[in-house]
Amino acid sequence: MADKTLCLSASEAPYRHYDVHSLYGWAQAEPTLRAVQLVTGRRGLVLSRSTFPGSGQWAGHWLGDNRSNWTDMAHSLIGMMEFNLFGIPYIGADICGFFGEAEEEMCQRWMQVGAFYPFSRNHNVKGAMDQDPGVWGEAVARSSRKALEIRYRLLPYLYTLFFEAHTRGTTVVRPLVHEFSSDRHTLGVDDQFLWGAALMISPVLTPATTQRQVYFPQDAWYDYYSGTPVQFPGEKATIRAPRDTIPLHIRGGHVLPTQRPARNTAAARRLPMGLIVAIGRDRRASGRLFWDDGESINTVAEKKYSLVQFSFVQHTLTGVVETNANEDLKGLTLAHLEFLGVEQPPSAVVYLGTKVPDSDVTYEAASMRLTVNIAHQLNLDFELELKDIWQYEVSMK
Repeated sequence: MADKTLCLSASEAPYRHYDVHSLYGWAQAEPTLRAVQLVTGRRGLVLSRSTFPGSGQWAGHWLGDNRSNWTDMAHSLIGMMEFNLFGIPYIGADICGFFGEAEEEMCQRWMQVGAFYPFSRNHNVKGAMDQDPGVWGEAVARSSRKALEIRYRLLPYLYTLFFEAHTRGTTVVRPLVHEFSSDRHTLGVDDQFLWGAALMISPVLTPATTQRQVYFPQDAWYDYYSGTPVQFPGEKATIRAPRDTIPLHIRGGHVLPTQRPARNTAAARRLPMGLIVAIGRDRRASGRLFWDDGESINTVAEKKYSLVQFSFVQHTLTGVVETNANEDLKGLTLAHLEFLGVEQPPSAVVYLGTKVPDSDVTYEAASMRLTVNIAHQLNLDFELELKDIWQYEVSMK
């Protein structure tokens, strides 16, 4: 506030500038969004660097003119978590940094973590060297594509998190302590973060590093890439992190909706969907899918959206359409199911009373991952049973 602004004692009757400095951006966000929607007839997007608590109902925020260095990349995680607390969940930093000259390894790692910013954009100052993934060669382009394709695959889960933030005031990006508030070891963790309650992201934030320490709070966790269960939850573990990989883990007890990635969301919205069912310690998992047309204004307020509830208990997965007011689910196919934490291969998989062909069922004993291919219309309820996947049955009352 000491640079590039009015004198703090300037009068903006009946207030001092000191008292209202941060309200300017807040006051501009709503009329800007209103104008965009009036002109386009669609929901639009407002992105601001000048926000205030409450701005999140109209605008997203980016973290300003950062620097191309490892320290600022690490600080961006803290900024994301803070702005979610401020009620501004659409948040991100300039990937690879705004000021200064980016460096290959740093930019490669930043592209990986930036794929998990809610607002994901590589951006730098005019006149600086190019820093898009393609300038660094095939290895950086390939690893950036790998991370971004995971983002695109998980967009239905991310979109549902934003629906919950909008309707319930929850966070999209959150620190571990939000989910594990009684675990004192999570209090100082600021180099890992969560998407919602279910996906933990543990980026590499230091140079010349191909492994890192990851803290796993006490719960069931699965490696995103292999599906392998984490052996020692409640402890720190050294996790491999090759230059082309960002460590990701899925928390047991959750169902994450997915969709086959494409070059843009308009194309992806028409592609088959899937579910990652990460079975919890109690042999349960649950999750939701929010869906609308992706561009209309006030779909939530006017209840012009669809909501599907998924639940797994012991050996049975169900999907219940809670609302499909605008028929947005029509034509969407649920095609690929991935179950994590399955003790043994099923003797049969039964979908709506019919046995799924063995050619559509794959079990990986080393990782305890089961994949099932079906062709289900998402606007209909369903039930799928995995027979004899446990060595013994337990009461689920």
